[in-house]
Amino acid sequence: MQNITPEPSAPYTAAQAESYGDARGLLNALIAACSAKIGNTDATDEATRLQSEQQGYLDERRHLTVTDDAAVARILRNYPARLRAIRGEGT
Repeated sequence: MQNITPEPSAPYTAAQAESYGDARGLLNALIAACSAKIGNTDATDEATRLQSEQQGYLDERRHLTVTDDAAVARILRNYPARLRAIRGEGT
């Protein structure tokens, strides 16, 4: 399992650590939602699209750092709606 911060020598605040944890949790939820949807679809093109989307979330999670305030804020702002869409939930 990866450390909470890939850059342990960089100073960060408790608020940054909390937001980072929330962003990683959201990315994890998106990855899991894609997996569930892939497992429940018979459409090859849909499965391929979801696998590509899922890979993007995996890459983003891998490169996310606790001090990247802009990326963390973007994830927290934009991805909840995408998670609802993947899960098929209303807004």
